[in-house]
Amino acid sequence: MTPALNAFLERFAELGGDANGWLQSKSRYPTLTLPAKHKDVGPLCIDDNGDELTLEVGTKHHTHFSGYNYDGDSDDSRLLAAAHDAARFAIDVIADRVCITTDYLDDRCIGCSHFYLDAENVTADTVRDSLIGVRGGNIRSDRFLWSSPLQVNGG
Repeated sequence: MTPALNAFLERFAELGGDANGWLQSKSRYPTLTLPAKHKDVGPLCIDDNGDELTLEVGTKHHTHFSGYNYDGDSDDSRLLAAAHDAARFAIDVIADRVCITTDYLDDRCIGCSHFYLDAENVTADTVRDSLIGVRGGNIRSDRFLWSSPLQVNGG
């Protein structure tokens, strides 16, 4: 396991997460995978390509934690700082504090994003009935929490 992935797991545990749930593998890069809570959302994966960590929520969304975005006296220390932020984000995803939005034009994915529920004054219970993150028109927006896909009631 890489130092950055070790730092990710340590910080994840410090923040109250169960670090033992992550499975280690190597596809293209060293990767940690947390099995899916809901099959339609998919697993949470984080990989270390040496310059940045990429956290993926199933095939729905990914976000980058680049060492270049942090202060530090070495590439390694900057990547460790990125690992700490990635762990905080993973905790927020798992706690259903982050909504993932994937947008489609016909059947083609045209983008994805995420937002924090509290920043939009919604909760995991009320976001389902909101239109936050829905683009509209001829663009279909699928929204997800870690625990399940979201559909607007009646939609």
